[in-house]
Amino acid sequence: MGAKDVLKALKWIRDNINIFHGDPSKVTVAGAGIGSTIAASLMLSASEDLFIRIIVLSGSALSPSDYRPYTFETERKLYLRLTGSGHKFNRDRFYRILNNASTMELVSASWDLFDSSEVRDRQRLINPFGCVVERSSKQYFMNKSPLKIYEEKTISNIDVMFGYTSLPYLHKLEGLTNNRKLLKYLNYNFQYLLPFEGREDEYNSKIYNRIRKRIMDFYFVNGTIGERSLRRYAKYHSDQVIYPLLRQAALQCESCNNVYLYRFGFKGAFNIGWKSSVPNLNWTGATSGDEICYLFRCKSLNDVYKSVETTDERHFIKNIVRLMANFVKYGNPTPNKQDRILNTLKWEPLLCGQSLKGMSLRKNLKIMKLPEEKRMKFWDHLKREFFSDNVIKDEF
Repeated sequence: MGAKDVLKALKWIRDNINIFHGDPSKVTVAGAGIGSTIAASLMLSASEDLFIRIIVLSGSALSPSDYRPYTFETERKLYLRLTGSGHKFNRDRFYRILNNASTMELVSASWDLFDSSEVRDRQRLINPFGCVVERSSKQYFMNKSPLKIYEEKTISNIDVMFGYTSLPYLHKLEGLTNNRKLLKYLNYNFQYLLPFEGREDEYNSKIYNRIRKRIMDFYFVNGTIGERSLRRYAKYHSDQVIYPLLRQAALQCESCNNVYLYRFGFKGAFNIGWKSSVPNLNWTGATSGDEICYLFRCKSLNDVYKSVETTDERHFIKNIVRLMANFVKYGNPTPNKQDRILNTLKWEPLLCGQSLKGMSLRKNLKIMKLPEEKRMKFWDHLKREFFSDNVIKDEF
């Protein structure tokens, strides 16, 4: 329903933007965090030419944690959380509770609806309130799985920018950062996660153990997790975000769209994700949310923006804001051969069927071959080997 609200808002903009001297044919949609999944899904939805460009920050319509066939499982879990009873599900009572509950009560009740054993048995992260495929509804957001839409090549011709941070999942590993001795216990209790859709395997079954060994051998030295494996473990978890994003970028490119990729690895005074979750970790790179206060002015950091020590940050901000603004205006981050801020920097769109290249957003901006491509190929190979295409097409 949140995604449908976005469509309603875009329709209002289309019908009223001329009052504000805007052009309905030049609307750009951007989404970060949870909103990035909706932004990435809009290009596959019943959007009726409501926009011409999309910016997706660390999200994907191909994330298996989001798209699933509709079930009442989430509804019943939320009902039990709100009522605290073991009574039979009552829809009328449920609706009354939802109508009368405060925002904070709903947010609190919806947190961690699915426990760790359910994630383990599914082998995928679970967003209980992700988008669903509605095959029977006339007013749907999406009536086919994202993969099916890409397979049919029924994609609108729009310009897309996909971006991700170098370690998007690091912010969730605060406990391991503070006590790295816990890492070695993962050798005996490593429960893997898959960044793509497909069948579920019984925990500790033969095939489960084969897949687990394959993952551990690829990500960890000698297939063993130790106290010095935190960065490797962070990369493994970050691929739950990065792999679906790069996969969608490649598919979007095949549909004859201009696709621009960036990798945000800048470390400075405004990396709010890093500073709030792992402030004592002295690594290079960025985690989820770190690009926000560079692209937009965060009120909580007003004094820091004015500091003399942030000269490098201000120069970096001018560069990346110009890139984004150019994309919004022209559908091209570097439309001019010579630019007062960007100089001769050139950002070419993704070339289909070739190595994944994107803009490295660090102190020195440059086009680079994305280092995550090797990990993407590993997941592609694992998917082909253990999960047949005819089984996965309608799993979302």
